[in-house]
Amino acid sequence: MKLIREWIRNIEKYKAGKRKEDVAKKYKLKKVIKLASNENPLGAPPSVLKFLKEDIGNIHLYPDQESKELREAIARYVGMKKENITVTNGSDEALELFVKLFLDKGEKAIVPIPTFPIYETLIKIFNGRVVNIQLREDKNFEFEANKISEKIDERTKLVFICSPNNPTGNIIEEDDLIKILNKEVAVVLDEVYAEFSGISYVKLVNEYENLVVARSFSKTFGLAGLRLGYAIACEEVTDYLHRIKLPFNVSSIAQKAGVLALKDRDHLKRTVNLVKSQREFLFNELSGVEDIKVYPSRANFLLIKLNRNADEVVEELMRRGIIVRNMSNLKGLHGNYIRVSIGLEEENKEFLKNFIEIIKK
Repeated sequence: MKLIREWIRNIEKYKAGKRKEDVAKKYKLKKVIKLASNENPLGAPPSVLKFLKEDIGNIHLYPDQESKELREAIARYVGMKKENITVTNGSDEALELFVKLFLDKGEKAIVPIPTFPIYETLIKIFNGRVVNIQLREDKNFEFEANKISEKIDERTKLVFICSPNNPTGNIIEEDDLIKILNKEVAVVLDEVYAEFSGISYVKLVNEYENLVVARSFSKTFGLAGLRLGYAIACEEVTDYLHRIKLPFNVSSIAQKAGVLALKDRDHLKRTVNLVKSQREFLFNELSGVEDIKVYPSRANFLLIKLNRNADEVVEELMRRGIIVRNMSNLKGLHGNYIRVSIGLEEENKEFLKNFIEIIKK
């Protein structure tokens, strides 16, 4: 169709992880373990499940456009003011709002790779120019602030930093982040996996008005299906975010679920402790497997480099009822890679057993 904007034509569709139901149907399986989408292995907090079953409220009414109760709860959780918080439909909407707010046509946005591909998609949707910086595999994909800073010029408006980074699992050090923040550029810090690392730089928003942070309820809080996230920024930026976001962007159900999830600190603690202990277990076990490389991670997943075709390994795992993510085609990765989400102990052991059998064939 000729009416479609030209720069939209070359944007690739995001490919989500395969669904358990689809894999079970394709391979005629009764049980499928999904370790592909970095979801919470414990599920949603019990209080949220009870609310969804028994008391979802007046869904015939519009939700609170300003999400006041949830913003106050988030502000208490992150140690900020509600005037610093924008509630969004997943962290993806927060990222979209940042690009919409800061990036003009033809302006540059820096994206260190490999990382979450949605950053590039959003930049292209708003007709910006993507500037990639390759993270070095031989340094475990660490962020190099000097390398990033050197690429910033008068046409650069945004720098994207995912910490912990998806899919590499590493974080940016605070000193390196500050070096970038001292430049005349808006820095988008994606912290959707921050709880698993125990490191967050949210408080820097009080010192640097050019820092904006995206967070999520999908990972640690187990609400991926409700699509709930939030942005943290200085009060001026937050005011503009509220002007440009669509009205009623977050449902009343998601808002209430978010409030309940933030109250259940025991569930949060169980989730983080499970992920940390099982991440260590899997990393140690995989480190002893010959002809593969597993990268240290501060998130709820591990990146593994293979010595054989990743398509074949992923396919064979699915035949055995285990879904992992093939990352070989991700921009910035050169070779055969898979990403494995941290699951329950029995799920991780089942993956490990089958993965080693396949690799040793």
